[in-house]
Order: sequence, then structure tokens, then C-alpha cells
Amino acid sequence: MHLPDPPAVSPDPQAPSEAGERLARWEQLTRQAREAHGRSRLELALAAQVQALWLAEELLDSPLLARRPDDCLAALVVSHHNLADLYCHRGQAAQAIDHLCQVHGLLLRLGGDLHVPADVRQAAWRHLRETRAGLLAWQRERGPEPAIEAALHLPELALHTGPSAHLH
Repeated sequence: MHLPDPPAVSPDPQAPSEAGERLARWEQLTRQAREAHGRSRLELALAAQVQALWLAEELLDSPLLARRPDDCLAALVVSHHNLADLYCHRGQAAQAIDHLCQVHGLLLRLGGDLHVPADVRQAAWRHLRETRAGLLAWQRERGPEPAIEAALHLPELALHTGPSAHLH
């Protein structure tokens, strides 16, 4: 696994400044974590990435999610995947697996929740490609893992609530 670049965040003049500031702060923390990781300062990278994940989670409860669901969900996916990578480098496979599976399950729940705005549901389904790829990469690189197998089969449970179910 490698640490993905944070998505480019374009300014949104209509977004509330506090939420926009959180997204910009998330990007800054993610870059700091990548730089620390590149210098083999894993403790600093981990601290910055945990803070970035907290900010990404806050974005899910902010008005920015409805306006920029792709940016908010990308921040969440990147944060979880970066933490998984850092935990792997620290020899903490169980924590890495937890982050990979947790974000995949969250996106599945968002994608199937009819109480969530349609744009957010659609963005969740798009970002599932990334989480599925992360789960498959783990298995390809490290072999089978029961938690990852279970997470990969979660989509079978969500087929009836996926985007195609809402087209009829």
C-alpha cells in the first residue's frame, strides 16, 4: 500500500467557512502526515493522520457533505487508507485491517440509506471502488484475512439498496 495524495480541494465560495476551513485543515494535516512518513517519522505521521481522520469524520456531520460529497467522502477514504498504511508499517496489521474494513462498511451504509441525500449516496457508491481496491490489495499482498473476506461480501447484502434499486 502507499499513501494516496489528498484530493485537490477547490474553494467553494458558497460553503460555510468553518466547514471549508476544516477541509483545508484536513488537507494540511494529510500532507504533514505524508511528509513525516516519508522521513520515517511514523509517530508524527500517525498523530497527524489521526487528527486528519477526526476532521474527515466531522465533515460527515457538516453542511459541506451535501454540497461537496465527493470531497468529504474522499477525505474519509484517504484518511482511513493512510492510517491502514501507517499501521502496516508499524507492524499493527489488526488496526490496519480495521481501518480498511470500517470505511468500506461506512460507505456501504451511506450508499444504501434512503435518509441520506441522493448526491451523498451516489458519491458513496463511487468511492466504494477505492475501498474495495484497498481490501483486494491487502489480500493480494498479504493473503486471505477473515475480516477482509467478510467486508468484501458486504456488498452482497447491500445489493437491494444499491443505486440501481432506486432507479425503478
